[in-house]
Amino acid sequence: MTTTYTPSAAEEREGIHFPKRLIIANFTHGSITIQEDGTEKTFVVPPNMKIKRAWASVPGVCNFITSETNALFTNYIENSKKRLETIPFESVDAEFNVFLSKFKEADKKDTLKELTDMVKSKKDILKSGDESQIDTLMEAERYINNFDKFFQLTTYLPGDVVVDKLFSRTNAEAINKTKGREWVMLMINMSGIGNDLLTLMIKQTRFGRNKIYLSQIIEYLQSEGVEEIIFFDNSCSTFMDEEENEFGDREIRARRRSILNKSSSTKFGGKKGKKSYKKRKINKKNKSKRRR
Repeated sequence: MTTTYTPSAAEEREGIHFPKRLIIANFTHGSITIQEDGTEKTFVVPPNMKIKRAWASVPGVCNFITSETNALFTNYIENSKKRLETIPFESVDAEFNVFLSKFKEADKKDTLKELTDMVKSKKDILKSGDESQIDTLMEAERYINNFDKFFQLTTYLPGDVVVDKLFSRTNAEAINKTKGREWVMLMINMSGIGNDLLTLMIKQTRFGRNKIYLSQIIEYLQSEGVEEIIFFDNSCSTFMDEEENEFGDREIRARRRSILNKSSSTKFGGKKGKKSYKKRKINKKNKSKRRR
């Protein structure tokens, strides 16, 4: 796979060495792909791979966040990376749930308050007729209404059927990273320029958008000798079909309930079955930079 990554002199001599347990903090865009048959795209966790995935946003909801809050999250994880690297895999939950509680409290003070103030101006926004503002208002309301479900942890083991989340960023976002804490997928326990996994994996062109599925990331890391992944995912989890159309509120709610249903055979993925849904075109030009 061709990339723009430039290895250091040591890496040229010795190669890039991945740890057996890799800690990742993701701050890219994110979405859940709905296939032509109406089901969420999924994959099966391969043998000899275990994953702890902490997710900030619930299915169907955009995550609003600032680069400053991203930096706060990253600092929490970096300060505890030695312990996260060494404690038994089964004990990661207790450690990470402490982080998630802190993250949620920080996000509540920062993002939730701002969005709540926005929703108070709902009548004025609707009256203005500004489509981009109305679109942002709808997503802000989903964020507020589902905030109690944010910041949770899921374990993926070999053979589990998992939603194959899509991560992306534009090439302009890849170039204009803010303090290394925005539009990146940081490998916390690796050093140097190579700690952004997407820079390492994806060819960067001047224009366009880079996209990569969770299954591709896991396949690549397993080929590099990684056996366990601790993955903090701070991206959006909006539903999009293969043509990048979004969905109406009713369909979003139904899919979210199905995905979060504990009896579902798919982890952070919906039950099998064809469903009807309403398509809604994305206004890409007016997408807020703050949405993941």
